[in-house]
This record gives sequence, C-alpha cells and structure tokens, in this order.
Amino acid sequence: MASGDRVRVEVGFQGGQVIGTFVSQESADQLERALHEDGPRVVVLDTDEGPYHVVVPEVAYLRRFNRSSHVGFTAA
Repeated sequence: MASGDRVRVEVGFQGGQVIGTFVSQESADQLERALHEDGPRVVVLDTDEGPYHVVVPEVAYLRRFNRSSHVGFTAA
C-alpha cells in the first residue's frame, strides 16, 4: 500500500462508545501493535477529521475493514 492509503477502522471502548473513521495505515498498525504489546498507553490516530488520542487500556475492540468490504455496485 502507498503511504497515502487510508483504512477504515472501528474502535469500541469500555462503556459502549464506538468510533468509525478512516485512518492512515501507519496509525492502524500502531494501535494494533499497542493492543498486543506493552506499548504506549495513548496512541494518536491520524484520521480524516483530525487526530484522535486513544487511551489504549480503554479499548474493548478494534476492527479493521478490508478494501474489498465496500458496499455498492461494481462494474462487470
């Protein structure tokens, strides 16, 4: 993927809040690594709306969407 590519993620937090947004591939990778390791406690996601500061211990789940999962019609 090129460095400018965006990936759709959905982040669910303890307490029930959910955010869905497009982030840089690097941001998605950084958050996923932080969830699996003893890494940073806060990860800054580079979103289309601006930076989101995510407190890693409060994350209940992370979902990354594949490019092929877009809803819509395709040309034959």
